[in-house]
Amino acid sequence: MGYLECGAYREDVAAAVRHTVNFEKFHNKKVLVLGASGLIGSFMTDCFLYANEEFSAGITIYAASRNRERLISRFGDGHVENLHFVEADVTDMDMEEPFDYMIHAASYGHPQAFRETPVEVLLSNVIGTDRILKMARQNMVGRVLYVSSGEVQEEVDHLSARACYPMGKRAAETLCISYNREYGVDVVMGRPCHTFGANVTKNDNRAATQFIMSAAQKRDIEMYSAGEQRRTFSYVADCVSGLLTVLTSGESGKVYGISSDENCTVREFAEQCAEAGECRVRLHRPGGNERAEMSPIANQIVKNEELKALGWQAAFSIREGITKAVQIMRETGGI
Repeated sequence: MGYLECGAYREDVAAAVRHTVNFEKFHNKKVLVLGASGLIGSFMTDCFLYANEEFSAGITIYAASRNRERLISRFGDGHVENLHFVEADVTDMDMEEPFDYMIHAASYGHPQAFRETPVEVLLSNVIGTDRILKMARQNMVGRVLYVSSGEVQEEVDHLSARACYPMGKRAAETLCISYNREYGVDVVMGRPCHTFGANVTKNDNRAATQFIMSAAQKRDIEMYSAGEQRRTFSYVADCVSGLLTVLTSGESGKVYGISSDENCTVREFAEQCAEAGECRVRLHRPGGNERAEMSPIANQIVKNEELKALGWQAAFSIREGITKAVQIMRETGGI
């Protein structure tokens, strides 16, 4: 079953569209979504497809990914009106045609990549962002959204390979500001918190993803830490509506925190997943890989006051999001 064919998932996409401030600005526009096979990018793409189906919004969508097969697997190989696949790596892509909106959500966002391919993680953010901003500068039309991360707020040891992700995101934000100030490129930035949802990729080994997948399968949740770190968690529908609100209504050259109003410890998140999946949480000592992938940040709280000032509101609590994610994974077979 395709995601948009799942009633529960379609309800969440509809909620995200409703909660996006000024969503109508996308109507009859051309949108490029980089990272369209990932958690955030694929949900964004589904929002645009949904709007075309329900409102005849006339949005022309260019969905970009390093692997065309992933796009076909995610969105089907049928000819969907106004949906175009682009197979390209963000670090070397070059498209001359202008877009009304360009969304850079292409990034290696899971800890295994931080451990195994830190160079590629860093370059996808720095060089990839430079490529997109150069394209925007050449065309000088439309607006760029850079999807950053709440990790940039924290102090990290830049001499550790694990820093490839937050340092790459931080440098990319500076690059966005520099293009805005020097060349007048219209760019906005969003810093999502820990985002979760059913439409994850198979290689996503983030803790929240693994907890939800275990819950969907009614398998005990395996934790390799005490889970005392406190995090702001956000359901993917809220994350996407927040990011799209920044794109339609944010101030040029500004960065916005993307989060709901809730936070909890990693252990509390796992326990809510176990409750939704009718399973248990089991604690283990971390091995070498688990220790290498572990975030050094004790508490990561992403504020959302400036996002809410744009008129945005969250639609889901953490508990509601977990329940929906488990339900959708079971119904779509995405487990």
